[in-house]
Amino acid sequence: MEELYYLQDSRTVVGNDLMWWAKDGKGYTTDLSRAHVFTKEQAVRQNNDRETDIPWPKGYIDARTRPAVDMQNVDRGEALAGTGIRLAKPKPIPRTPFQCSWCGKFMREEDQYGPCPHCGGDNCP
Repeated sequence: MEELYYLQDSRTVVGNDLMWWAKDGKGYTTDLSRAHVFTKEQAVRQNNDRETDIPWPKGYIDARTRPAVDMQNVDRGEALAGTGIRLAKPKPIPRTPFQCSWCGKFMREEDQYGPCPHCGGDNCP
């Protein structure tokens, strides 16, 4: 049985995902179901032409895949259209007041890394 290979474009990654040659020369993909499968001869020839194209044995990579959802392929509005689901609005995060580490007086957020406007104490970490 002939060994099959995927070709990685090692010039970039997307998040933690490797970039593979897409089927029929249609760019690159992180989705293995859209990745082109090469013979050993084809994969080696491409690596000899461009060293950044790395052959990986198909069986080795297939054994290490995991289900994932690429954020570029989903649209929340489209997915929830017609479901009747209305998402809760995020609650504002309460801001913690900044206090001078020297005199204890409250100060504006933008003053927290400089001298205290009240006592002149240095608040830099």
